Amino acid sequence: MLDTTFQASLVRWYNTSIKRSFMLAEDTYENWVLLAADEGSFLYRMGNEEGRAKFGELLLCPPGVTLYRQALEPISFLFIEFRWTDAEGCPIVPGPDVSSGKVAFHRIDHYSATFSRIREFADSSIQGRFAYKQHLLTDVLYLCAAEQMDKTTQITAADPVIRTAVRHIHNHAYEPLSLKLLSDQAALSQSQFSRRFQTAMGVSPIVYLTAIRMRKAQNLLLNTELTLEAVAQQCGYQNGFYLSRVFSNTYNMSPSAFRKAYRI
Repeated sequence: MLDTTFQASLVRWYNTSIKRSFMLAEDTYENWVLLAADEGSFLYRMGNEEGRAKFGELLLCPPGVTLYRQALEPISFLFIEFRWTDAEGCPIVPGPDVSSGKVAFHRIDHYSATFSRIREFADSSIQGRFAYKQHLLTDVLYLCAAEQMDKTTQITAADPVIRTAVRHIHNHAYEPLSLKLLSDQAALSQSQFSRRFQTAMGVSPIVYLTAIRMRKAQNLLLNTELTLEAVAQQCGYQNGFYLSRVFSNTYNMSPSAFRKAYRI
């Protein structure tokens, strides 16, 4: 379930009738974005992830990551922009357990029921529209969290080697870690380990580790006065130059630009 120490706060909501294409082929947002097809399907790319999305699947795109999309057929879709906040409404950066990327719903009946309410809402004059939108957003994100929990349970049951590796990554994410070290611990070659990790987790071990480190870097940049060198050391990087390169490749902006743009 969602961590109750923070919550999703709605910024913007837009659901469409059938359109031939997206108005913009790409955009970068300052908040989190949820994009879900109702009818039709589309190609997408964000960061290192790309693929196709249709009904029963949605995208969660973090701030600062460019989202590319192309309709494959006439499409209607739901677009929600939101930010994570604490109980007092102050923006925060959530931990690495909060998913980004494509979420494919296996509990399609639950997802369909929620989407039916979204359609009904779009066609009605419900009082308290913003509050109801906020309620629907929370419902969708709870479904995302449930899918992630199911996926984690399936992974740990199906591949205990990767379960051990994931636990090690989380416990030692801010220490020197390499693909060789992880594969040696798993008694696998680097290529074998990478393939099994990719199959289980949907991303490579390095991308998974980088996501954890980048979220800590975001938190430190926004909530402390630490220098870039100090942030790098706390996030497992040798120096600020290397952290800056990884951060820029991940978010298409430098750490200093991120701090200036999003710090309150």
